[in-house]
Amino acid sequence: MKTKLSTTIEKPLINFLDSLPGESRSEKLERLLKKIKRIEEEKKLRSLLSGYKEGDDEKAERESWESTIEEAMWSE
Repeated sequence: MKTKLSTTIEKPLINFLDSLPGESRSEKLERLLKKIKRIEEEKKLRSLLSGYKEGDDEKAERESWESTIEEAMWSE
């Protein structure tokens, strides 16, 4: 469901919005907001992942997989 929005925006930003591909300002603005939302979600996920501490078992399994992949890449 979409909701009508009325806003006042500085002229340079309107010029930028008008320069983007798309049928209407609404479509262009919605596409930009969706992109910003995705970026913010990715930043949040990266932040959460950066706090993840790999356990000893997970580290051993990852190293084993990396070794297997390296051997497969370099063998004929």
